Amino acid sequence: MKKERKIGEIKSNPNNPRVIKNDKFNSLKNSIKTLPGYMELRPVILDKDMMVLGGNMRLKASISLGKKEIWTDIFTEAMSEKMNLEATKDGRKTKTYLEYCDEIIIKDNTTAGEWEWDMLANEWDSVLLKEYGLDVWQNVDDNTENEITEHNKLSDTFVVPPFSILDTKKGYWQERKKYWKELIGDNGESREGVLAKGDTNIMSKTNNGVSLLDPVLAEIANKWFGLKNCNTFDCFAGDSVFGYVSDYLGNKFTGIELRQEQTDLNNQRLKGSKSKYICDDGQNVLKHIEENSMDLLFSCPPYFDLEVYSDLETDASNQKSYDDFIKIIDTAFTNSIKCLKDNRFAVIVVGDIRNKKGFYYGFPDDIKKIFIKNNMLLYNEMILAEVLGTLPQRVGRYMNNRKIGKCHQNILVFYKGDVKDIKKIYEKIEFKNLEIDESSDI
Repeated sequence: MKKERKIGEIKSNPNNPRVIKNDKFNSLKNSIKTLPGYMELRPVILDKDMMVLGGNMRLKASISLGKKEIWTDIFTEAMSEKMNLEATKDGRKTKTYLEYCDEIIIKDNTTAGEWEWDMLANEWDSVLLKEYGLDVWQNVDDNTENEITEHNKLSDTFVVPPFSILDTKKGYWQERKKYWKELIGDNGESREGVLAKGDTNIMSKTNNGVSLLDPVLAEIANKWFGLKNCNTFDCFAGDSVFGYVSDYLGNKFTGIELRQEQTDLNNQRLKGSKSKYICDDGQNVLKHIEENSMDLLFSCPPYFDLEVYSDLETDASNQKSYDDFIKIIDTAFTNSIKCLKDNRFAVIVVGDIRNKKGFYYGFPDDIKKIFIKNNMLLYNEMILAEVLGTLPQRVGRYMNNRKIGKCHQNILVFYKGDVKDIKKIYEKIEFKNLEIDESSDI
């Protein structure tokens, strides 16, 4: 029943998702002060317990004006029952008294103030907010739909959206990865048993216990930072994925791989192609590749002892100290940079690793230092967000020592030359749908 009530009897709503700025608050006060009957026309709506459902700002303004009484109206349970009878007749959904109260809070708060978005997001059901007709909230969803549309357009052009976060968990990424895996057929057979022991080894929990390069990453590295029918190479070649993808896209790949069994398997998969893997130490890259002859360097170097590939003295993963490890990495990349032509890119996949005390070595930063001292500056840096796998089951143990579960790698893109020439040398990117060619020789 609508009537004037003492302000002291009224309870403000602590969960009111509405705020008001000073200029609008002053305008509201002026309306109450100068417009006779304003509050009677728009009384504060209360629930059965005298708590405000609609009109928190009008209550606040009235208090600020020094008023002792304010026009109110109470929404009762009898009213909600009557509303449910009408809803039943019309075939509409019935609601509880509290649900009607929530609806009133949203529908009454349409003027003067602004939405407290954090409170709406955390304490209100988005489905109900849409049902109540919150247009601004609906616009948020519209924006999301627009974002999805734009992502799809970018994916059609660039395979995946060219953002600093590369999300391998997305459907478009996983679908394309499946295509490539069917083509390549590399399940890491020659790398079984090479992984380091312990829970620090995140890669041992993926790819059936074997770390393999993501073929979609290989594809976008070739397309984004390579040229058509160009020469690509890797001084720490590892599995056959990058070589296969690069060759399939029309490039000539040369990979330096330390282990003979891996080299043989890779060349078997590339049989009949112009690309090849050479068994040697990555530090000796200049013995096999001429200076200024390559168009793209792509590499995912060993992560120190996270994966131990062999007992060879020159194996970077088999070094006793991080300093010895980084010296090998430094020599290999310094020599590799000499193999690159001017105005060309290097794409390095790297992740940090912890020392025995649990602290990070700073491996990505050390890679940056190596390239920068060789006049290749950092041009792009991306995060490769990886599928979690069993990480959620393991992270509880990590947090006993306050270690965060690592589920990403860093993609560092360096450029050798004058960035003003990039537009002149690199053509506009155009993609066609990847189709599996079962008749392919590779």
